[in-house]
Amino acid sequence: MFALTAPSEDELATFLREQTEVALSYPEVGGTRDMSALPPGYTLDHRKESIGIGEGVFERARVALDTWAMHRGAGVHLVPVEPPREGLTVVLVVKAGVYTVSACRVVYTISEPGRFGFAYGTLEDHPVAGEERFLVEREPGGDVTLELSAFSRPSSLLFKLASPIARRKQLAIGGDYIEALRRLVTV
Repeated sequence: MFALTAPSEDELATFLREQTEVALSYPEVGGTRDMSALPPGYTLDHRKESIGIGEGVFERARVALDTWAMHRGAGVHLVPVEPPREGLTVVLVVKAGVYTVSACRVVYTISEPGRFGFAYGTLEDHPVAGEERFLVEREPGGDVTLELSAFSRPSSLLFKLASPIARRKQLAIGGDYIEALRRLVTV
């Protein structure tokens, strides 16, 4: 859904209710666990960057993912704001000239010593079909990294035609996530 003005909280709540039962828009659910096994036709993205060093940085990064603070810090408005859990549907609002309103569903979570994250997949109304994973990890030397892994393809002819613009926005928001998380973990 596109809008010239920011949607109201009531409009977002209605959209969220409508999207709760909508199916995922791609068959490779969980594909970000092993992106080497994906079929052709997807654009693959993988980025892993250091965001700091130490247990405190890891814990603050974990909390930032668990509360969606990284997304909000990157300019993404999100409804609802509750910890990611498998099956949770979220509405994302991104301003890219116009407001794009779309929904995703958390398809799995990761909560292990030194690793925390989740992946969400697109629903049928989303401009692209695919999945994105957000993972913070404490490396053996103490370095803390954010790894972004995604696969996607346009979900319709309209979005295929607009894919150069959408692609630039996808790449930019990945950088925005990294910078937001770096800001959030810095004391």
